[in-house]
Amino acid sequence: MASTGPNPYIALTGPLLMGSLVSFFLNGAFAMQVYHYYMNYASNDRRFFVCLVCVVVVVEFLHIVFSTHTTYTILALGFADPRVLTNSPFSGAALPALNGTVGFCTQIFFAWRVLVLTKTTFGKVAAAIIALTAGMQCAAAFGVTVQFTMLARDISLLRTLKNTVIVWLAGSFTCDIVISVTMVAVLYLARGTTTYTSSKSVLNALIVHTVENGLITTACALVDLLTYLLLPNTWFYVCFEYLLGRLYANVLLATLNGRQRMRLAATSDHEFSMKSTGKNSTNQAQVQLSNLRSYPTPSHQSSKTYPVVSVTTDVQVDDDSMLPKSKRSDSDMYP
Repeated sequence: MASTGPNPYIALTGPLLMGSLVSFFLNGAFAMQVYHYYMNYASNDRRFFVCLVCVVVVVEFLHIVFSTHTTYTILALGFADPRVLTNSPFSGAALPALNGTVGFCTQIFFAWRVLVLTKTTFGKVAAAIIALTAGMQCAAAFGVTVQFTMLARDISLLRTLKNTVIVWLAGSFTCDIVISVTMVAVLYLARGTTTYTSSKSVLNALIVHTVENGLITTACALVDLLTYLLLPNTWFYVCFEYLLGRLYANVLLATLNGRQRMRLAATSDHEFSMKSTGKNSTNQAQVQLSNLRSYPTPSHQSSKTYPVVSVTTDVQVDDDSMLPKSKRSDSDMYP
């Protein structure tokens, strides 16, 4: 009985299946993030943020539909038919454009964040670079979709789009690097200028989250690019392409939802610090006043004692902003 060798198509169908499964998991996490945002922020958040989230939700829904159709067409309808691996369904050609759109929305949000956190020339230049790079990668992603469609979605001709794919994935990778480096630099400088422990704690947490989020999307874009260039006869790059947009969407919503947690942590630390400081000051004042006694009057006046009058003044200080509360925005304090 002749032994059968390994399936020659496993390097194509395997990554497609794994990418679909993991992307469904990330879509579930994204749905939970959207629900949390809707319950806690949607009613009073900035209109720009609400519109951004709506766009990402619509694009992610389209990606679920198109990616499921692509996977089902190839693995189910085309089961045991190698010809299905030579031509992509129409839904597969649309996926790069959808991924580029989600990446653009996330990167534009961080460009705005850099611009808000620092008003210096460095911040403006960095925000402009991020915005331009984000637009470049999004345009290249749409270019991949258009060119692949013009090639009748022939998978064997996908290598002819090498330059456009490189611009798309390298642009995403570069933009994520610029975002991470700029955000860490801005937050680190801000941490050095504040003297409040609560503010330093919040800034340290923001630095850690920035590095983590940037590392996730940067690594995925880099691996996607490397597998496309180094493993041309496989679909490993398709697996990471399925994940890239889902990671961008989760990073965006996790960052938006994390503002409340940061704000509550800073507020509780600040209130505890102010109460401790006020208690120590009151005790010190009482000790000083307790040392006062009745003072003798001159001999020509009757001896009297004068009561000690204690005056207490409560001062409320906002350590992070000198603006009145009516003019201060939580989104500006924790963008």
